[in-house]
Parts: sequence; structure tokens; C-alpha cells
Amino acid sequence: MQYQSFLLNGNWEMSYQRKAYQGMENPWNVSDMALSSKTAFVSNAIPGYWEDMTEIFTSLPFANDIKINPEFGGQRYPMTGRCPDMALPNVMGNFFYRRTFDFKPSDGEKTLFFEGVQNTVMVWLNDAYIGRHEGYSTPFELPVPENALKNGENTVVLSVSNDRLAGYGGYPVSGLTSRAANEYTGGITGKVELRVYESPLRDVVIKVSEDVKTVSVEVIATQKAPITWKIRDGETVLKSGSATGNFLFDTKGLACWSPENPKLYTLIAECEKGYIERKFGVRKLIADGPHFSLNGYPYYLRGICEHCYFPETIHPAHDLKYYRSIIRHIKKLGFNFIRFHTYIPEEEYMQAADELGVLVHVESPGNTTLAEWAEIVRFCRRHPSVVIYCCGNELQMDDAFIGHLEKCAAEVHAQTDALFSPISALRGLEYNFIEPEQEQHLKHEPFKHHPPRFKRTSGFCDLYSSYAGGDHSYTSIKCDPAAEDAKSVVYHHKPRVSHEICIDGTYTDLSLKDRYKGTRVGRTEMFSSIEEHLAEKGLLKNAPLYFKNSCEWQRRVRKYCFEAVRRSEYIAGYDFLGPIDTHWHTFGYDVGMMNEFYELKPGESVRNVRMYNSETILLTDLARKRNFKSGEILSCKILCSSYHKAVLKNAVLDIRLTLNGDVIERQQAVIEEIQNGKVSEIYHLKMTLPTVQTPGAIELCVALNGDVLYTENEWELYLFPEHIISERDILVSSGMTEQELIAALRAGKDVLLLGADPFASLPCTFKIALAGRCAGNLATVINDHPAIGDIPHEGFCGWQFAELFEGGRAVCFEDKSLPFHPIIEVVSTHKCVIRQAALFEFAAFDGRCVVCSFKFDSKDPAANYLKAQLINYMQSKAFTPTDVLSEEQLGALVHQEVTNVSGNTNFAVNPNDKTAVRNK
Repeated sequence: MQYQSFLLNGNWEMSYQRKAYQGMENPWNVSDMALSSKTAFVSNAIPGYWEDMTEIFTSLPFANDIKINPEFGGQRYPMTGRCPDMALPNVMGNFFYRRTFDFKPSDGEKTLFFEGVQNTVMVWLNDAYIGRHEGYSTPFELPVPENALKNGENTVVLSVSNDRLAGYGGYPVSGLTSRAANEYTGGITGKVELRVYESPLRDVVIKVSEDVKTVSVEVIATQKAPITWKIRDGETVLKSGSATGNFLFDTKGLACWSPENPKLYTLIAECEKGYIERKFGVRKLIADGPHFSLNGYPYYLRGICEHCYFPETIHPAHDLKYYRSIIRHIKKLGFNFIRFHTYIPEEEYMQAADELGVLVHVESPGNTTLAEWAEIVRFCRRHPSVVIYCCGNELQMDDAFIGHLEKCAAEVHAQTDALFSPISALRGLEYNFIEPEQEQHLKHEPFKHHPPRFKRTSGFCDLYSSYAGGDHSYTSIKCDPAAEDAKSVVYHHKPRVSHEICIDGTYTDLSLKDRYKGTRVGRTEMFSSIEEHLAEKGLLKNAPLYFKNSCEWQRRVRKYCFEAVRRSEYIAGYDFLGPIDTHWHTFGYDVGMMNEFYELKPGESVRNVRMYNSETILLTDLARKRNFKSGEILSCKILCSSYHKAVLKNAVLDIRLTLNGDVIERQQAVIEEIQNGKVSEIYHLKMTLPTVQTPGAIELCVALNGDVLYTENEWELYLFPEHIISERDILVSSGMTEQELIAALRAGKDVLLLGADPFASLPCTFKIALAGRCAGNLATVINDHPAIGDIPHEGFCGWQFAELFEGGRAVCFEDKSLPFHPIIEVVSTHKCVIRQAALFEFAAFDGRCVVCSFKFDSKDPAANYLKAQLINYMQSKAFTPTDVLSEEQLGALVHQEVTNVSGNTNFAVNPNDKTAVRNK
């Protein structure tokens, strides 16, 4: 045993004031504070977040004094600009705690241990001031002076404030554990105990050599003492020895730890009066040029971004079972890596990562002081899963801050065997150049960047978490692997982990509302305001369909993005922003492939995800080329990104194409060798597609089967016949003025408008709306209608409509007088609902009109076929529009006021985080 523990959890006397206490004297002895008139004993006060105790506080003498977070209550739709963070009715201010305990003096060093405090604590023991601690990222201990404790009854007093912390350079500390910049979370969040150390042993630091052949152990003790040590596997002793300080042992006979094989051993270091027992794994992640290797083998980081969103508990809990569940979910989907966004995970989370096997990137809150950074490093270094340390997210890296980062890197390299990443997204190096005096240092090729700062940071960092110009996140549907690889020269041959890929939203699933009953999130308007907003627009009944179709769109653009990232030779990994919906980052932040309860969204499956998120995956260079014309040659490369431990030998590649479910082509080849740790072209598929009379859905299925590996992937393609268009009796136009359209309709013409003019409209893109924003579109709905004819679809616009959608527009139906019966509906975000259609019809005056506001590119087979289909429909007896517009309604469709919704206002600059940009 390392120490004796005297637990101080449970009931405490408490009092409160709004302002943080600054004095050094025991606050219960300060006469003008009058604590004695407003105190009460609180059951189970420690551990406890204050906001979990609000019902208890209502009956206490200080209830009327308590200050509540002033930002609570700002969550209501519709919104047209920036959406605020999810704010809760958190308690703000300073609480005082007091209790007595009996103690019999004993030999040994004594400390008060705190498992967690937000944000600052001051301590008095028997009226003697013990110390102060600022920071909430890790547990900590405060030494107890020799004569502070007495025999018998002792009194301990705590003063805890959740006032915003001043960090590096006096700038506010900002992390997700405290609700980012709002910093309204407060309380004593873990156990408090008095520890008595009879042994001089305090810690052991275990470091694995780069070649994974030896392990060094640094023994941290208050004085030198002879120790014995042993390595155990369960109850079996594998190695043993003795030392008077630091020691080494070889790894012969020990299996390496990895996410694929999380083998743990136990080190026991023992001296006369105590021992330390520590789990460890033999593992070493190294930066091998622009790539990673783990334990000597090429390795690719397939990560998630953990946003500290826990819908049921709100706060991170000390719950090993729950964290094991999370890790099992993400590993099942092929992930091997977790980036903790600006918060340090609980001991139990890292323990689960050690046990089940997942690599961990710990990231401090922004602007953390060097003192707290050192605490973070000491806390996390005992876990083999922790392989990367990082100093925050999207902070401006000016020259002074780079100096601070260099000191942080030195701490990591001295105290651990892990890697150092300066900041997640390199603001000031690769984007967001806001310092005019630095303009002279910038270069614009291959993209705008700051070479001197890259040179300086490359001297002390091991890898970069790269924003990649937003090409993998904000504009991912257009990302080009070759263009991304061309940027690699800027990063000084360091590995790049692509930052927060796939910022793709979905509609909110209103069926989850009941899951939040009884929680503080359930008492917000996150769900009810959506329901009211949709009801006001007459669309509430459609919400389940919007959500379902939204998920279908999201999973298509996500797959495209993952595959584009994986095709880049010089990207060594990614952290995926959207494993689950995380409503802290702006309420209604529906970014996940799973909902916040770790349940896959509609249409998604483990098989789908693992096709593009596994150790070894198959790829093509088709990119966005998904539509083909009858008889066209399909020519594409089949690529393999392999991170299997060994070179793959004599694997069988099987290629199958089906048209509407029927096999139209089979090709097979034996691939003699596939190198690991890179993207290789393994086959060139070339075939002539059949001649068809009606359009069809093609599925390209590719599988690679070897002795030790099986992987598969598939892509949806579409085949369209060539149509000869006869435009007799139809007036076809790419756009008209209002007067021209009215004249044509008065003359009894049938008009096909292939464009949005003259109607009020908004632009479209096949990139689904960014998560959490008010602008953009989140779903499409194709209603059963003869105008669509035999174009294959599943009730929404998939890849067959991608080129039609990109660059097209959606006509708005904001005027309440307008009937809304779209053939193809374009569904705006639910944060600001705008009724929109990309295909609709109406009659007016003596004429009839079909409007299709997509972009009609003659190179797109789908566009050509849709145009022909619409003309054929308009020449058929089925063309009978049900909506008849009056002259006033037609005018409203043209002149209506469309809600002005701002576009994305935070490309890697979150305006909700008031601390991210330093004042110049």
C-alpha cells in the first residue's frame, strides 16, 4: 500500500457568496462575512456538482443569494445567425465548506487529496491556511504542514469558486469540461481524502524505448530507498529485480500493447514501508517521417473527437462501465483513437482505453498555465493508451504563444514517452492570419502559410493536427487528395492528423425528446422550440421523414470525405468530429453518425462504416463521377490503403457490378503484393457499360480476400439512356422575367423553367449543411409523382442528383398564401425553417408551368435525362397540376420576403468561445 486514506466525503456544512473569496483568513472567522447566519448542513455535499444540488439549495438559508448562469434561456428557434452554446441553469459564485473529523497523529507525510475541483479551492486546517489550487483538469494534492493536525477533533474549511480562471498570459482558460468559455460548471467533483504516506515512494514513470526492446522506470520518491520490483502477468511473475533508484528491464517475452491487442502487465515496486502497483503496456507510437508507426509497424490513426457531452449525467462521471461501453461502440465501428477536445478524461476513461485498446490524444483546455500543464502530464503519463499530448484547440499561435508551447513540449518529452502536438488546427500557421506585421513572412504556395513559424514549431513538435484549409471538414465534398498531398512540403515531413473531419449535420431526431425527461437538457427548449417552429410552418408532421432522409444524405457525404482523406498519401490519420451528436458546441449540434446515446442513425450500419474506416480499405478514384450514359466506358483505378502489419501476398480481388440487382460484370485478379503503410493502385477496372432504355442503379462491389484479411467496399453509380428530346408545344427556358412568364401563361403556354428565375430562391450544394448552423439544407424529399418517371431513387436525392444539386437553387415558399406541394422538396435546417422546392408545378391564368431549379449541365447524364423526362411528362395526360395560383400568389412567389439567414460564421473560429482569439 502506498498510503493510508481517510475519506472526507459526505456531509459538510455549507455557505455561499456571489464573489470569489480572496482572503487568507479562515472565512468562518471573518466577522463581516456573517457566514454563521446563512449556513446549513448538506447531505452528500462532496462529491457534488453544484447544479446537481440546486433542489437542495432551494430550502437553505442562502437560496435567495445564489446567482444563476445569465446565458441560460437563449435556446429558442428560429435563429438566423450564430447559435449559442447549450446553456444550463448553472450556479455561479463561491461556496464554503466546513466539517470536523477525528484523527490520531501518525508518522509520515500528509496531504489533502482532491479528485476534482472546479475551478479554484482554498484550504484551512484548524484555522491554519494550507494552500490554494487553481485548475480543474486533474486530481491534485496539497501538502499538510507537520503540526497542522492535532490529536482528536480537527476542522477543515474549503472555499471553492467557479470564477473564470486566468491562464497563459492572463487569458481565460477554456475547455469543454466547464462548458467551454461559459465556465459555469462548479463544485467538488470527486472524492476528498487525507492521505498519510509512510513510504517514500510517490510514483513510477514507465517509458518504452523507440525500438520497443527496453523499458525504463523512473522511481519518484521523497528519499532514496532500496526497492524490489517485479513484472506480473496476472499472478505469474515474469521478471524481477532490485534497485536503489531508476532501473531498466528488457521486453523479451512480453507482448506489445496495441488497440488490436491491448495486453497489459503489472509493475510492482516495493520498499520497506509500502509499494506502488501500476498497469502498463509495451507500446511506442513514433513519428516516422510523415507517417506513424506503432511498435515498429506502420499505423494509421482513425479517431473520433470526444466532446464531453453526456446527455444523462451532463457531467463526466467516474464510471468505468460507461466508458468501457463507449469504447466498445467506437471500436466496433473501426476507430482506434480518441482525441479529447479541450478536456482531460477521467481516470476511469483512460483505464477503459488501456484495458480495451484505444489510443488517446489528451488536449488541455485553451490557455492552460505551465503549472497545470505539468499536472496534466503527470496525471496522464501512467496510461499506455495516452500517446499524444496537445495544448488546446484552434488557439491563435502568435510568436509569444509558440514560446509557451515549446516549454509544454519540453515537459512532455522529459516526462513521458508520448508525442507532442502543439494545437489542434494551426491558427496563425496555416490559416487565420490576423497580424498585419506578419504579412511579410507569409507565402502563398502551395497555400497561404507562415514558413518561419512552421520552422520554429517543427523543432519541438512531433506531429501536426492540420486544419487542411477546411477541405476535410467545411468543404469536404470538394476535397482533392492530390491537392492535399501537394501541401505536405509545408509541414516539415511531420505526420499530419486531419482536424475534425466531416462537420456534417442532420435534422434533429424529435423522438429523443422523451429520453431527456428529468435532465437539465430536457428542461431547455432544444426540442420544444423545434416542434413549435415546424408547426408554425405546417411541417411538424414531416419531421421524422426529414430526419431519416437527412441521415441518408449525411452518410453519403461522410463516406466520400473519409475515402478522400484516406486516399491522401501524406495524411497520417484523422479525428472525426461526428461520432455522436454533441449539443454543447451549439445546441442542436447534430453532427453524429450516432445519436448522443451511441445508437447508429437510420440507414447506417457497422458494415457501412467499416468499409471506409478499417485498418485496410479499398478505394477508387471515381470521386464525384457517379452518373454514366448508356454504352459509356467505365474506367477507374482500384486502390488499397493497407495498414496490415505485413505485406499482403497473393490476395484475390473480386469485382462485381450489378444493374438493378442483376450482375452485369465480374472481374477477378490475384494481387501478388500490396505494401503496407501506403496507398497503392492494385487494379484498373475498365469495361463498357450496357446500353439501356431506362435508367438504372449500378452497384460497384469490390472485395479483397487474403489468407489473413478480408475487406470490401461498394459505391452507388447510375446509368442513364440517351434521350432525343422533342420540345413540341413546350416552352423551355433557363430563366424568365416575371413579365415574360406571365405573358406566356396568359397565352396558354406550357412552360418548363430549368432554373429558379424569376422566383425568390436560395443556392444549393450537395454538401449537406454544416452541423449546428442556421443556414444550408439538411434533407431532400422526392414525392411520388409522374414527373420523376423512372429515375431511380429511394425518396431522396442521392448521388444521382449530386451534379444537378451542386450549383442549383431552391425556390422559396415563405409567403403564407402559397400552397406548398413540392415534387422534390429541399429541406432547410430546422434552426430557421424555409419552405423550399427544387421541382414543382402549378397552373396560372390559361397556362401551366413546371419549375426545376437544379443546375442542368449537358455533361451530366442525369441532367439530360431529367430534362427529357420532364418534357415527356408535360406532353402526357398525367400533366395536371393541382395547385392553381392566382395573380397575387404568382407575384408572391416572385417578390416574397425570404428570411435572411447568415452563412457559416466560424470556419475553425467558434464565436461561442470567447477565449479563443487573443487581443492584439
